[in-house]
Amino acid sequence: MKLNASRPKQAVKRILQTIRLRYLAHIDVARFSRTASLSIFDKGYEQVTARIMYNVHALEKGLARNKDVRLGFGRKALSDLNDALVVFVQQGYDEAAFAYVEGTSVIQRYRELHEAAGFDVAYLTDVIDPRFLSIRGGRRAAGTKMVRRAEKLANSDKSFYELAQGRSSVREFSGRAIDHSGVMRALTNAAKTPSVCNRQGWKVYWITEKDLAARVLHHQRGFGYSQMPEVLLIITVSNNAFLSPVERNEAFVDGGLFAMSVMYGLEYEGLAAVPLNAMMYARDQRAVRDLVQLHDSEMIIMFIAVGDFLEESLVPVSDRKSVVEYVRGPGRLPIKDVFVEASVS
Repeated sequence: MKLNASRPKQAVKRILQTIRLRYLAHIDVARFSRTASLSIFDKGYEQVTARIMYNVHALEKGLARNKDVRLGFGRKALSDLNDALVVFVQQGYDEAAFAYVEGTSVIQRYRELHEAAGFDVAYLTDVIDPRFLSIRGGRRAAGTKMVRRAEKLANSDKSFYELAQGRSSVREFSGRAIDHSGVMRALTNAAKTPSVCNRQGWKVYWITEKDLAARVLHHQRGFGYSQMPEVLLIITVSNNAFLSPVERNEAFVDGGLFAMSVMYGLEYEGLAAVPLNAMMYARDQRAVRDLVQLHDSEMIIMFIAVGDFLEESLVPVSDRKSVVEYVRGPGRLPIKDVFVEASVS
């Protein structure tokens, strides 16, 4: 059969592309090293607020346990949250900002839960600065909210906006069997997700064996419950689908889009679900790959645990920033300023 490509030329191209890939990866690593919040003393605004929100969510997950609440939990998260808040104040950042309000509020929610249970929280003075402990009242933020199974039964009648705004990640399941066809419909619908040049490099590994799910989630290290999901999905994208070093991160883009489509589909089907990140240490990554027998080309994008809702579930409230905090005009100009300029002109 006629083949237009020259094998020697393609061999040279592969060598050159590999060199280019190493150069681009070096730039990626250098940028991440310069800008990520790798230390509590990294004091850029986004670095500090990211560290605050990381620990807020860690504490919210502890507050949201529906059973087996471990009173006195989260002392490391409390200590790290305090330090991030101290750096925030020392840098003179606006104390009306979203992250600061969330951070100081979750400390209040933590204290309220323990005081209501009659649990001594004197240890808070050992890890939390008095400035943050003295804050009482104010805007109600952070903490938990209730998700009710009955309210999910009509999800298919909701508009997309209502569906998206009503979705919450749920980690505790009833243990009742679910209709697997609902999960399959969500996966089928997700096939409409856009991907680079329509290459659709994703794969989904479907696990219903509770023992295997438990071993996989042990290495994922972020689920934290003994009640296993009815279905555990592992979403991967194969690097076989990509043609150039400039596409080295495309697996995460295509896979992230696909995973969110799956999450919305599961919500539409009235199924409880939680996305679980796949940012694992090398040893855990290898263990998961061996357990599921993944091909070397496949990048693990996300785990999704799926089950049936409890009749009532406490979940993290997971407050969201206002749109004006993350939409920017040219030159990083806040969008509210863009609106002002536009109205003046």
